[in-house]
Amino acid sequence: MNALSPQYSLYLTKSDENYTKAQVEKTMSKTSSKGSSARIGTLLEQLQKLCLAGSEAKCDQEKLDVEQLRYVTNKIQQLLSSQEKCRKDLTTKFRDGLSTLLLVLEMSADTQLMLNILGCLCELLTTGKRTSVLAAKGTVDIILRVTVSASKDASLCEEVLLLCHVILTKVGPKDRKLCVKARLTGALQVTMNMVKNNTTFFKVLQPALQVLKLYSANSVNCNALAKAGAVSVLFRVVTSCGHKRVICLKLVLEIIATLVKSKSCASKAVSHGVVPLLLQMFCDWQRTDHHHRQANIRKAILNVIKNITMSRSGKKAFIQADGIKTLYTSSLETLDCRELEGVNNLSSQILRRCFPTNKLPLSTLSSPLTFALLDLDSAGHSAVEDLLDDSGEGESTDVESEEEEDESSSSASQDDKEGLESGNKGKKPEVNSSNQTKQVKTRDDLAMYEKFFPEQFEFQVDVSEPMEDDTFTSYPIVIPTGSEEPLSCSPAGPSHLSNQLDSMNFESPPAHSEENQPVTQVTATQEELTQEERSYSSANFTAEVGSSETFESVLPIVKTPSPDVYGHYPPSEPEPLGQKKTGLQRTMIFRDIARQIHPQRVINKVVFDLDQLLRQPGDPGGAPDNRLLAVAKEQLKSGHARKHSNSSIPEGGRSSPEETARPLKFESRFESGNLRKAIQVRDYEYDLVLNPDINCKHHHQWFYFEVSNMDADTPYKFNIVNCEKINSQFNFGMQPVMYSTIEAQEDRAGWVRVGTNVCYYRNYFTRSREVTGGPTGKTYYTSTFTVTFPHTNDTCYFAYHYPYTFTMLQSHLSRLESGFRTNDIFYRRMTLCDTLAGNHCDVITITAQPRQRDAKSIELFSNRPYIFLTSRVHPGESNSSWVMKGVLDFLISNFYTARHLRETFIFKVVPMLNIDGVINGCHRCSLSGDDLNRRWINPSMLLHPTIYHVKGLLLYLQSIEKTPLVYCDFHGHSRKKNVFMYGCSTVATLAASSSSSGEVDSGDLVDSVRERVAELSGSESTSSMDPSDIEEDPGYRTLPRVLHNIAPAFSLGSCSFIVEPSKESTARVVVWREIGVLRSYTMESTYSGCDQGPYKGYHVGTRELEEMGRFFCAGLLRVGRSYLYRNSHQQLPSSHNTDQMHNADSLWIRTSELFVPCELVRSGVVI
Repeated sequence: MNALSPQYSLYLTKSDENYTKAQVEKTMSKTSSKGSSARIGTLLEQLQKLCLAGSEAKCDQEKLDVEQLRYVTNKIQQLLSSQEKCRKDLTTKFRDGLSTLLLVLEMSADTQLMLNILGCLCELLTTGKRTSVLAAKGTVDIILRVTVSASKDASLCEEVLLLCHVILTKVGPKDRKLCVKARLTGALQVTMNMVKNNTTFFKVLQPALQVLKLYSANSVNCNALAKAGAVSVLFRVVTSCGHKRVICLKLVLEIIATLVKSKSCASKAVSHGVVPLLLQMFCDWQRTDHHHRQANIRKAILNVIKNITMSRSGKKAFIQADGIKTLYTSSLETLDCRELEGVNNLSSQILRRCFPTNKLPLSTLSSPLTFALLDLDSAGHSAVEDLLDDSGEGESTDVESEEEEDESSSSASQDDKEGLESGNKGKKPEVNSSNQTKQVKTRDDLAMYEKFFPEQFEFQVDVSEPMEDDTFTSYPIVIPTGSEEPLSCSPAGPSHLSNQLDSMNFESPPAHSEENQPVTQVTATQEELTQEERSYSSANFTAEVGSSETFESVLPIVKTPSPDVYGHYPPSEPEPLGQKKTGLQRTMIFRDIARQIHPQRVINKVVFDLDQLLRQPGDPGGAPDNRLLAVAKEQLKSGHARKHSNSSIPEGGRSSPEETARPLKFESRFESGNLRKAIQVRDYEYDLVLNPDINCKHHHQWFYFEVSNMDADTPYKFNIVNCEKINSQFNFGMQPVMYSTIEAQEDRAGWVRVGTNVCYYRNYFTRSREVTGGPTGKTYYTSTFTVTFPHTNDTCYFAYHYPYTFTMLQSHLSRLESGFRTNDIFYRRMTLCDTLAGNHCDVITITAQPRQRDAKSIELFSNRPYIFLTSRVHPGESNSSWVMKGVLDFLISNFYTARHLRETFIFKVVPMLNIDGVINGCHRCSLSGDDLNRRWINPSMLLHPTIYHVKGLLLYLQSIEKTPLVYCDFHGHSRKKNVFMYGCSTVATLAASSSSSGEVDSGDLVDSVRERVAELSGSESTSSMDPSDIEEDPGYRTLPRVLHNIAPAFSLGSCSFIVEPSKESTARVVVWREIGVLRSYTMESTYSGCDQGPYKGYHVGTRELEEMGRFFCAGLLRVGRSYLYRNSHQQLPSSHNTDQMHNADSLWIRTSELFVPCELVRSGVVI
């Protein structure tokens, strides 16, 4: 034997060198009475002495030493196999003895001695803890070297290799570098040779396959095995396993599945013709495994097919072998079997990957609706030249990223990506930067916005007598972009639809009972409302089309939809979220595959084509369909019950029961409508294609269309086939909304959540490179739902979310202006600017009238802090408009809280920023094709007029040192539940950037945030600043915390105050960074429902959205209280401190009193 390591010589002395077998037996007999622990300890001690003696023995004594080692190791193996205590002691008390065993194993060349020690190690590997101890002793390295040496020595039996592989199967997973060590030592090839030489000897094959599976976890090892011909060898093993050797079969299939992830290996497998073999195997197991006991074998086969079809050659071989039909047929037989859930999932993945892709049934991907932008420079320059001298410098050529705030999966076009590289990236959005001074340089440039703040100059000091209460209509309003003549506050100019309804008086439907509504915080307070306060809620809101202003639309308007005629009245109870069936997506995929397998069953009949309608000569264009309006007018005049007049309605009448099924009729040429094409694919199934945003080729989410000519009690399936996001709330309980005309005529007007089998999945329609902006291969997604109509020949409307059109906004504002209950409200509605299409964008001012015209009252009035609110920058986020409606209704209401708000703040509200997008049914962009919420850094006065002028209003407030206390932009979120906020925090942003310092895009963000910190702190360097060292006003967290406590739908846990690089050009960040508003927010409202609070498990409807608007206003009281408390001694003379402090102290109201009418407070009911 070779010399032993010096570390073991300390155990031995010179007198211990001549141990004999007799002496060993004598020692064992003395310790036999002491127990197994003592015996194992004695044997290990003697083993150590024999090792030292063997290292110093002469050549003629080596044979004697080996015999003694065999004897001692054999005794140790016997004890370990029979005594659990010995196994435990060897890994705890006698760890040095364990090292001795491994040393003898590594140095020995004797077969029996190696078998004895390997047998000892196998006895120890019964628990995970002992396995870890052995791995820590370097067992893996020793076993790998023994394996390689044993394979080279012909005198060693194969049992040594077998035991080595058995040990590796248990110890190998504990060593992270096993794969590399196996390749470097040559053990990888040894194991491969074992498999190759024993394809039918399963006793050796099973541990060898287990070790080979561990080795194949490394991609370099996979390539080496592929070059060594492992694929053909392993498929020979597959053939020899049959249906009996299921363990070996599963192992070899798992190894093959790992190997064929490599394209070269997959190509070799295809060349060997393995795809038909695998399909035949799958069918055999599917046919014979009746009780599904070997479902894992079928999953292993499908995993191999799945990885092979990742390559083009594998996909081609699968299709040529008729794999689509094979898997489709076999999966249909077991589609409802829960035991084969995993098998069917794999089948659907393979079928979806190999299914022949197709293009959308469209002639062009661009929207059929276009808006010419080239004429704006010549046509618009003269219009704005009088307002701003340097108007030509206001136009922006930068192109911001159009990535959605809710992590949209839709990619920008190639042009967008090129613009992103040369756009605003890297520019610091400072107030004094050159980008901003191109638009506005001085206060004189901002003087044009002074007229939008009448509260600052209308009232003059009158010391003779107190100010008389005047209504808001007594003050003229000057439109800055229109004529110089003063206009009244009421909307100007009747619409082309209003002339038909001037004499109409819509009846208010009877109030719905709320007895069955769940009792929550909200419903308890609403029970105290009078009938007049209830009139402001959406339960009695009808869109008065006759009072709306004229609007300009690119989309030809051919009719007025029923929701704009009859209004919307939410259900008396919250609507529960839908329950998704198990395997629903897989079922829908199989239905799509059936079209390819049975093309003769597909109808493929186009029933609606907007492109064709727009090309038709003599298209009615803006001429509306007046039949529905005429019928409604007659009904309301006659006073007859609507339920008895259904037969006279051209579109909503009922058909006779003798009529058979017929194709549905579709229409989307109305305000906010979006449907491009409808194709009947089966008797009761339709594929629908949505319009992209105007001047875009993407952004498909918002839909709003009309359906008629249906049969009652028949399920109709609708597939919206060109969605872009990778996931949707349709997979988590959300349902679309439907509006029934017949129900509206029977006093049940309102949008309701409908649909069964609602889901969202990836389909087989490909997106081209010009849409994705990158490599081809991406596909669209399908939103599908099934609806059973309650009435035959009804006219129904479907939408992604509750529509809120520009007409509804105008009607709502007109209703507000004519419905004031008190005379102490200062209300102004002024036209801020015109949009690209020529629609008026309004800015609204709401506050309380000054109580008197003395100097003190006027000064208090003009010094009220500003609250600036905006909404609907993204047209598809209609829920933001419903929240804004709740805000406006509350601010002009007679609630005690609302009166305090008006007396404390001045509210500036722009209720709809992207009017053109709303009118034309866009989802995200304006007519310029830009996401307006990515244009706040450098907006163009020509292309983005609403953003340009709203930012001008904010800059004007900053210039007169009246920076808003709160800015909030209302949005909708399609991927999350609840209502939540995004804010801006320097500390949170720096902390997040520190944790993700490896990200490429975080550099510019960190630099800009550090510059803001330096500006606020007065420091010149912040390069080494730690987030914990920054002193930041925590007031930005106050409003979200208050809303979390009082608003049932609000979730503080979903809020974030990190400024991400992709959001630097949004309103929230620009207002925070450039205007200096600490409390700058984006409030996101879900399209779906809630997963916390009283509304958990329910959809969020218009009632809940308007309620959120009211709670948002109530939450401002807490912000105002702290603000006034801190500023009362700084902003006013000491004579005014008492009044201001009294106002601040009275702002905090109990939650139960937030929505109490003022009359109850005055009468003493509420104290």
